[in-house]
Amino acid sequence: MLEATTVVTPARFEQGFRYAGFLAQATVNRDKFELYYEESPLSVEDVSFFKKAAALPNGPAKILALAEAWCGDVYRELPTVARIAEASGMSLRVFLRDENPDIMDEFLSNEGKSRAIPVFVFYTKDTRYITHFAERSAGAHAELAEIMDQVRSQLNLPHGTTFATVPETAKQVFLREVIARITPRFPDWRKESIKEMRALLSTALKLPDRG
Repeated sequence: MLEATTVVTPARFEQGFRYAGFLAQATVNRDKFELYYEESPLSVEDVSFFKKAAALPNGPAKILALAEAWCGDVYRELPTVARIAEASGMSLRVFLRDENPDIMDEFLSNEGKSRAIPVFVFYTKDTRYITHFAERSAGAHAELAEIMDQVRSQLNLPHGTTFATVPETAKQVFLREVIARITPRFPDWRKESIKEMRALLSTALKLPDRG
């Protein structure tokens, strides 16, 4: 991201939803957001680390989230970030991806080809970019790829079939099989995401990655 050209000004940041406002406008998966909020994977050491990071002079004071309520990666990860914000005193604002393409364009993944969400961007108090986390942890990416291969093989689908390219006749069973296999992995994936966010901040702030 080129900080000099960012559209995320202090005024724009304040236009985002607070977490409660995001949930209030969500028309799907509110039960999942509530469940994953209550089942917080944050440890005492995690909370201590994020508090220490936020207390630094140029530490994270704001978190911008790009999200949509229909996205499984969002309802798995955003509640954790809401908890991080609450515990550390950071301000969280949530922006709907599809209504804020200019912000999304600053954080494309897959070499600029993917509008993957969630994206969590950490900023200083005066809205200077520090670092960001996108979509899911590296471990979750690897496991999902393996599970997708297993389901494609089970359903005799071509190699490389994705949620976007699966034939309509097989879409529902494809989704059902993948979701059934990844859901039990969510607790570990959430912990891995916290670990990666800590590592990103530790590197950016030159802060030891410990609580």
